[in-house]
Amino acid sequence: MTITYPYALSVLADRLDIESVTWDIQRNDELSGTGDGRVWQAELAPPLWTGDVKLNIGDSNDLKQIAARVRKLHGAQELFFLYDPLSKYPQADPDGSILGASAVRINSVGTGGRTISLKGLPAGYVLTLADKLQIAYATSPVRNAFLEVSDDIVTASGGGITPSFEVFPNAPTGVAINDVVTLAKPACKVFISPGTSNPGSGAGLLTSGAGFKVIEKR
Repeated sequence: MTITYPYALSVLADRLDIESVTWDIQRNDELSGTGDGRVWQAELAPPLWTGDVKLNIGDSNDLKQIAARVRKLHGAQELFFLYDPLSKYPQADPDGSILGASAVRINSVGTGGRTISLKGLPAGYVLTLADKLQIAYATSPVRNAFLEVSDDIVTASGGGITPSFEVFPNAPTGVAINDVVTLAKPACKVFISPGTSNPGSGAGLLTSGAGFKVIEKR
């Protein structure tokens, strides 16, 4: 078998038995301030998603296979797709059954990418604050945007089109009408943060303590 990068979800993400995860943002800002509490912030680069993943105690054979997959990423050299296990599907559709095989796409993008609108959803489909979405955009190469809903409730019309809603971070330059949007297992393209991979400690049939940290690669 020829191994290709970034790993698809089936290669690594879907095989992870996750005990806990911290899914957050690494900001890339320059800060300055004064003694009276005033602070100035300049965003030097877009914020990046991060994940701190800890795996459950499990069968030693399963976990050594996971470790082998992680090692084949050659440290931070190669990439893989990873979804937030707490956000595999929209909150109002927790198993994705309402979404089904809907072909969701970008309907419009607001100024600066602060807002987007989607089309191709089931009639009345609901997105909720903190739901995640993945957008494939651009060509040669295809790029990946991983965003979250910033509005409380977003409801699609009878024709499957949402009103414009705010997202975080802003949709990157290049995201355009008709780009494909993934709401079922929306994934972020990431690499293993150097020095954080732990294959776990084995004791006979069981291994514990495995995990790693990841950072988004834009």
